[in-house]
Amino acid sequence: MPRGLGLPLFSFLGTLVFYISDKERRRTIEHLEFIYGKEWDERKIKRTALAVFKNSGMNLFDGVHLACLTDDKLNKIVTHDSFEEVKNAYAKGKGVVAITAHVGCFEMQLHLYSRKGFKCFAIGRKFENEMVDDVVRKMRSGPDMEYMDKSENPRNVIRSLQKGKMMGVLVDQDTKVEGVFAGFLGHESFTPSGPIRLAMKLDLPAFVGITARMPGNKHHLFITPPLTLDNTGNFEADLISNVQKVNDIISEYIHKFPEQWVWMHKRWATKQKRNV
Repeated sequence: MPRGLGLPLFSFLGTLVFYISDKERRRTIEHLEFIYGKEWDERKIKRTALAVFKNSGMNLFDGVHLACLTDDKLNKIVTHDSFEEVKNAYAKGKGVVAITAHVGCFEMQLHLYSRKGFKCFAIGRKFENEMVDDVVRKMRSGPDMEYMDKSENPRNVIRSLQKGKMMGVLVDQDTKVEGVFAGFLGHESFTPSGPIRLAMKLDLPAFVGITARMPGNKHHLFITPPLTLDNTGNFEADLISNVQKVNDIISEYIHKFPEQWVWMHKRWATKQKRNV
């Protein structure tokens, strides 16, 4: 399907989902009110909520479409910050942790990394719907790209890193994985900590890459320099501090592009138990 037809069609489908899926629409609005209720009026919150669904539809289309383009055509649509520091870290052959979030067309990141000469793999959860799971696996696989399920043996992840590969992983959702509580968009949030824990234990370079849809339906990948991870000797305290650094970066980009994050997810579902 031509992109000029696919984008408006999937934007329209996103609009339909917004009005049909009452639970997801209400949760999106509630989360936007939770973060921006003191700054935004009701009209802006609802307008942003609708834009979230439209962007999700377009990003679903682009996630598949962009992966099929030639390098020349892809470079006309996708721009990025310099890869220089990431290339230097990758060249050490120890493996690299590429952290990202559900912002913009995040699915195209692995394809972009592989096109830039990085051998990479992604880690994600298995979807109960086999058709959806098959689509996601295909979207996250390709030349120099491998997709691993979270349930696989952790040693497979370590082996891939030891081969010098880049690990792509999403850390902005409240999921049933190892995690810690850290600030996210100004609120205490349970955050997956596995990628940072690996980077700390194996002394791996880690960076954050965030995509965003730009004017003219182009995309840009924002890339941070390799993170400076705390190492004071108190591992658990350092882990929380380092996860907080990642959350601060992701939060910054969500504030810049609030209509491009997936607000319908249950980000603040897990509550921390406190001693009375």
